[in-house]
Order: sequence, then structure tokens, then C-alpha cells
Amino acid sequence: MTDLKQLWLIDIDPNKLEKTNNALIMQNGSVKVKQLGHYIESGDNSGRYRNKTNNTKIKEIMNGIETITSDDLKNADSLFRFPRLSLSRDKVKILQEKFDLKLKRDFHQADYGIVSEKYFDGLFVTRWLASADPADVLSWAQVYQDCFEEDLFDEIVNELNKIPADAHVVFESEWFSSYYHDGVSNIDRYSKMAEKVRNIGRNTKYHYYIESLDQWNNIQANLSKLVWDTNINELATEDSEVLTEEMYIQLKTMLGWEKTESGCGWQGTRDKENMNLALAMIANCNIQKSHTYLALLFAFLSDSMKDSSVWNTVNFKSVRKKFDKYIQMNGWNWCHSYNYLIEYLIKDDALTEYAWKEVAQKMYDDVLSSQMGVDSKNAFSISPDSIQLKPELRAKIKVEGFDNTTIDNIEDLEALEAMVDQYTESHDYAR
Repeated sequence: MTDLKQLWLIDIDPNKLEKTNNALIMQNGSVKVKQLGHYIESGDNSGRYRNKTNNTKIKEIMNGIETITSDDLKNADSLFRFPRLSLSRDKVKILQEKFDLKLKRDFHQADYGIVSEKYFDGLFVTRWLASADPADVLSWAQVYQDCFEEDLFDEIVNELNKIPADAHVVFESEWFSSYYHDGVSNIDRYSKMAEKVRNIGRNTKYHYYIESLDQWNNIQANLSKLVWDTNINELATEDSEVLTEEMYIQLKTMLGWEKTESGCGWQGTRDKENMNLALAMIANCNIQKSHTYLALLFAFLSDSMKDSSVWNTVNFKSVRKKFDKYIQMNGWNWCHSYNYLIEYLIKDDALTEYAWKEVAQKMYDDVLSSQMGVDSKNAFSISPDSIQLKPELRAKIKVEGFDNTTIDNIEDLEALEAMVDQYTESHDYAR
């Protein structure tokens, strides 16, 4: 279990002042010291630190959450729902009925606690703060006592003494402007004091901390009992219908997919009822075994999906979360997006011959034809069939109908190619 240092904040406001005998005097209460929580880590202004759950230490904790199977639930009696789940109660109810599971109100009485990244994100706080040494604050106070109210220096000393010696200390100070104080006898001195206090803080970064140490310790102590909401959603749909090629084409049509002169895309006018039905079919299909088709739908048609009222339902959000990296893809007029898509499919063990041909067709339409003018009207003979995967990537293609099998480990490759040819002959990739 990781022990965390206390995180303490020194907050100084030079604008808390009074004008006495034509001189500015900083008042008691202008220096505040308080514990924010317990320090986890800090970093620069990169996106990794602005997005809480992307931080290194919490990722280590989150990566420790194992994926469970139906066999694990067969040996369980109860579940606990943590807040902020992207998981409908209907999906949980399916598992309750299938495995005779109860819902507990106390996490410690349950076999598994269902969590989400949103839950983790809500546990932690990120603030843009400077690091500081309390000794530097004390030195500053000693130099500028002439700008303080009579008891302020002693107050600062008492406040700083609250900070434990091994604490991680951060600092922030309000800006002071002399604009409203022209003609004050000590304005230069007071302005210098305010400037010096701002310079106490150094190495300004995103500081990442947890307010409740009990929650942190509870998570670490019970890590083996935690399960992701996306994992539960997959288990709830494992007996559901598996998407087929025909269903995939149907879903594209329902979402407004069409071949246009400028490439493949979705229509401006779409039937809302069909769209809602399409998203409901997606949310309730067998997520794991339909991964390839779902990845293609989210990659190519998530912008269309967002117009459906089902998009923001709890039931659909759990599916969205699993396919978020495909949803975030853009720039389909450039080849790099297609490179990423192929890489994602390989990483997810979901690259099939069908998926590769679908990607090749869209790249031909939206990049080679639309952007580069490579079409039937020019002097070159280039078609979607001309686009080929590198041999090392083609070896990663999963063979549909064969579990855990790729092209490179099929003994009879010629028989496989014949099967693929037969499979693809009637497929119109522009559909």
C-alpha cells in the first residue's frame, strides 16, 4: 500500500489591507495555511496531468483492476455499485438473474464492486500550484514586517508551524495592483513586498491529490474486488446476438451511411427513429464478439450517432467508453487516420479481412479519390484492390470463424485464400 504525504497550501493575499496614516498595511488573516489532502504526484501542463485519470500513480492502481469472466460470477453472491457508473441497471439485473446475485449497500459485504473511470476521476483533485518552502515564506515575512498589521508576523509563524516537516507544500498568492493606491507613502515598499511574495512559489505544475485518505486506502486494500463497468457490460451482453456482416451494413444504412461523389459518409437527413433503434441494437449486442463491426461503426459513424437521443443514455455510455479511442478518431481525409485505425484493430485483436477491405475502401474514396483525384477518370489504374497491407500487418488479420487464429498460423493458406475470395466476391464495399 502506497503511503501518501500530506499536501499543505500556503495562501497569501496582499490585497487584504487597510490604509493607515497614508500607508498600506497588510491585515491579519491575509496569510492562510491549510491541508488540502494527500499528495499523489505533479507534472507540467501536458494533457496527462489535466486529465486526472491519466496520471502515473493512479494508472498503476487502475491497471491493477483485473478483468473477470462469467466463471468468476458463478462463484460470487453479490455486487456493489459505486457511483458514477456508465452501466444501466437493466444490464446489472441481467447478471443478477443469470447468476443469482444480490446488490449490497455496503461494498465490504459484496464480492465485487463495480467502478468506472468517472468514479476514480471524482476521487481526485488537480490544481495548478507552485511548490514552496515554508522557510522562504518566513524569511519574506521577517523582511517585510513593516508592511504588516501588528500581530500578523506572529500569526504567520503560528500558521507555518502547523505544517508537518515531511509534508508536500504548495503556494499561491493573489496579484496586487498599485493602480488604486497612488500617492500612498509606502506604495513602492508595499508593491515590492507583493512582488517578492509571488516569487516565493517555484516550479508551478499541476498538483494531483486526494482529499480522503480513507478512500485511497480502501481502494488499495480491496483492489482485487473491483471490476470495471465496461467489463460488467460485456458480461451482461455475452449471450446477446452477435453482429454479422449483414447487420453491420444494415446499421450503417440506419445511421445514414451512403456513397457520395465526395466519398463515403452520412447523409444530412436521417430518420431519428431508425437511428435510435440502431444505437439500441449496438448497446445490446454481444460487445466482445462484435468488436470488429462496432469499432468500424464508431470510427466512421460516431458523428452521426451523436445526433441520436440514445447517445447519452446510461446503457449506451458503457459501450461508448469501451470504444472511445475509435470515437476520438478524425481526419479521414488523411492517411494517418487509417494507419491508427489498423493499429487499434490489431491491438484489440479485431482486424479481419472484412475490416481491412472496409478501411481500404473508405481510404480510397476519401483520400485517394476525393483528395488526390485518383479515380476512374484519370490515366492511372488504381482501385481499392490495389491497396495492400504490409505482410507483417496482414499476418495479424483474424480469420472469422476460427477462434484465436490469424492468417499466419493457418496451415492451408491456399484454402484460406479461396475461402476469403468466396466470402468477398459478392461484397459491395461502397454499401
